[in-house]
Amino acid sequence: PESALDAATDPLMHRRVAMSALGRRRLSSPATLRTLPRIDPRAAISDADIDQLNEEGAIVLRGILAPEWIEVLREAAEANLSNPGPLCDEHSAAQGTAGRFHDDQFLWRRHPEFAEYVLRSGAGALAARAMRSSTAHIFYDQLFVKEPGTTAPTPWHNDTSYWHMEGQQICSIWLALDDVPASRGLSYVKGSHKHPLRHKITNFSGDAHSGVNTYSAGAESFDPLPDVEAEAAAGKCELLRWDVKPGDALVFYSAMLHGAPGNSSNSGARRRGYATRWCGDDVHCALRPGTMADGWARAGLDAGLVTGQHIGSATELHPDCAVAIGGEGGGWAAT
Repeated sequence: PESALDAATDPLMHRRVAMSALGRRRLSSPATLRTLPRIDPRAAISDADIDQLNEEGAIVLRGILAPEWIEVLREAAEANLSNPGPLCDEHSAAQGTAGRFHDDQFLWRRHPEFAEYVLRSGAGALAARAMRSSTAHIFYDQLFVKEPGTTAPTPWHNDTSYWHMEGQQICSIWLALDDVPASRGLSYVKGSHKHPLRHKITNFSGDAHSGVNTYSAGAESFDPLPDVEAEAAAGKCELLRWDVKPGDALVFYSAMLHGAPGNSSNSGARRRGYATRWCGDDVHCALRPGTMADGWARAGLDAGLVTGQHIGSATELHPDCAVAIGGEGGGWAAT
């Protein structure tokens, strides 16, 4: 496809993806996708919620997405599990540990359902309002699946250290596709976005690199990661965590320290989360060693940005979704 809009609407792409995933017929079609209810950003996040996000760095928003959306995204997630993209990491397999920890990126470029969510659901308008930004460029999206019996954790980290972007207005919306109790979900170090670290990064598989995502350390000096568990036990920091249900969303700034445990076999439940990463008005490219940019370029996902360029200079890979793109009934404002 020649543009983000083409990627979402090309009927040949839709049929090709629809025949994947063990030959199952996909329930969604371009016509039905356009009928899904949209997020009203003013109803989804209040001024008080935005103040809390700025102060604490992470919040939970309840029921922002309708059940019919959840079914569509679950179906698309199953298709991706069967036919992942070029940036997919299977962390449990790489570690040689039990279960399955599936982690893939840029799903919206391959699956019409995720493209509809990114471009037209209103998630971009919600992100813009949360960041008090007039724009919300999709940086990338990411699917995380931890099957029951998965021992591999999500290690403590912040997202800023992995990315080649700088700015204060960078947030994620982590959408729950399953019931996830706080004991098996993400935890955040309250207020850690106010003291941002640039720490050395590793692949979640446990090594410095994986087969598809390589992180070159370079010569840059890195900030040390604190022992979050020890500091929390000593009362030196407070952890934010919530029980979430399908359709609930965690909204957090990229500089927030966060992590999650595995998904024990005792739970008997899957843990599927779909994250979209959003960049606002003040975000620009800052190329440096030790980010995800190298792996993206090898996968053909190089936006061609140079240091100092605003993310808005790369609208094919990172379109502004603060207003619905090419959809009927769009045109909502972010503020």
